[in-house]
Amino acid sequence: MDTSYYHRPADQPFLDDTFGQLLDKAAARWPDREAYVFRPGGRRVTFAELKEQVDQLAAGLLALGTNRGDRIGWVVDNRLEWVLLYFAVAKVGAISVPLENDMFDCTSEVALYMINKVKLKTLVLLDSDEDDVYYTNPLLSMIEIAPELETCQPDQLKNPKIPFLETVIAITERKYSGCYMFEDVQKMGGIKEYRRLESMQAELSSKDPGFLFSTSGSTGTPKFVQHSSYALVNSCGEFFRMTGIDKQARCLFPFAAASGFWDVHQPIVFGNTMVFPSPGQATVIDVLSAIQDERCGAVAALLFIKQFYDLLHHPQLNDYDLSSLEMIHVGGNVVHESLVQLSAQLLPNVKILNLYGMTEVVCVSTVTPDMTLEAASTTVGKIFPEIEVKLVDKTGDTVPLGQDGEVWVKGYSVFQGYCGDEDTNKNILTDDGWCNTGDIGRLGEDGLLMIVGRSKDVIMKDDENVYPVLLERVFHEICDKVKIVKAIGVPHEALVEEICMCIILKDGETATEEEMRKKASNFGLTGAFVPGYYLFMDDFPMTKSERKIDVKALKKIAIRELDLPTEET
Repeated sequence: MDTSYYHRPADQPFLDDTFGQLLDKAAARWPDREAYVFRPGGRRVTFAELKEQVDQLAAGLLALGTNRGDRIGWVVDNRLEWVLLYFAVAKVGAISVPLENDMFDCTSEVALYMINKVKLKTLVLLDSDEDDVYYTNPLLSMIEIAPELETCQPDQLKNPKIPFLETVIAITERKYSGCYMFEDVQKMGGIKEYRRLESMQAELSSKDPGFLFSTSGSTGTPKFVQHSSYALVNSCGEFFRMTGIDKQARCLFPFAAASGFWDVHQPIVFGNTMVFPSPGQATVIDVLSAIQDERCGAVAALLFIKQFYDLLHHPQLNDYDLSSLEMIHVGGNVVHESLVQLSAQLLPNVKILNLYGMTEVVCVSTVTPDMTLEAASTTVGKIFPEIEVKLVDKTGDTVPLGQDGEVWVKGYSVFQGYCGDEDTNKNILTDDGWCNTGDIGRLGEDGLLMIVGRSKDVIMKDDENVYPVLLERVFHEICDKVKIVKAIGVPHEALVEEICMCIILKDGETATEEEMRKKASNFGLTGAFVPGYYLFMDDFPMTKSERKIDVKALKKIAIRELDLPTEET
């Protein structure tokens, strides 16, 4: 290779089965094997039981008048009903819209926007008072928007604020006049619906639009990313095969299912058991106790960098038997070498697998167990088979190998577009199938991909482009007091932007700006790469999903703390 373009063929055919077909095959192949475990209550379901209950729900949805292409959404925590919906909606040819648990936690306007944006026909809501999962009760929040749900008949919902929504299904022990009860829907299907369900499986295609997944919306109103089951099954399947997770009998899923949509289905492909350690975002203790009690071999749905850091530094880490654990999937950014080294000391038999992807392209590359420590801690690994990747300059030309460029992706995992956002689609998707990720990367001669930053986060200091990720890696390397560091650009009259290093120190540590400047100088940072400001903070603002740092909010805090002028002032 002399240019930054990469593609390799797959060594085996891709799966073309729908979710329904995969589930039916799994139930026939592993009928008595556990498919899902839901902690802490310990609710368990085998593949045969899963198929039976999915078919019951699917037949019930047909009895309610669900048609192919209808959009069915749900706000449900990590429980069996979430998984039943995921497969049942697919079996009837409708489009799944799994919504984040905090959908109703901001304002009713946000919830209304999301419901109407995708034109939901049916909405399933949990009636919950569990404060650790929901700040507000999803069902009661919906009743505040549409009070007639307490008085109308279930099929008579008419509200001008939600013109497309016809049906609300409640997971509850209480009766609401305008809502169908989830358990009742499971009993509605008759012989006609079951026969229709069986016959329609041959009519559906794995390449049909099947899912609408919401993005975090940290940079604006939420967008809905459309995918097919073909993209999810094969992209995630390649990840499991490349890393060896496909051979693990029991895998841990440590966060909300709606956030990890892309691999909830994996048990029906590989026959492994997926363990949910908690109803929502798992704590370190949730994760550790589930690994120990369920003998999990892999944390298959990713831990974000901060979660991984917290796990390694937890005072009770050594109190748990983690001898079954062989690999942890970590993502959200490059895993710094210091963290990988610490993991090697504390968990010497555990491989750290870093994945690069995004909602729009699912998976692009992954660190694999055979990679060296240096490669695993400085790159995002090997590019998936049948995925084309090119790095381009501002004019759209592919850059020479080893040079930085914007990462573009083409292949089976690329999304089908944003729902109802044609203008945005034109900005990110080309007519010939390329998707602009917005990331800046570097491709090595070995075919390994390095991500050096986001194009929108590049700091424009004088005439130099400064990539935050590279600076953050430096400070993790030169100062072992640093827990989390984020480099941002703040306004500067002469330089356009100046670098501000926002730092959270490890518990019990102290540091000064002078100390940091000296370490940066000793390392060899010069010219435009020398930070102008340092801010020591107790925590960072996070996006609504609580998984990523809210860079916009962080910049506002920094500008205020540094008393810098803004365009508004």
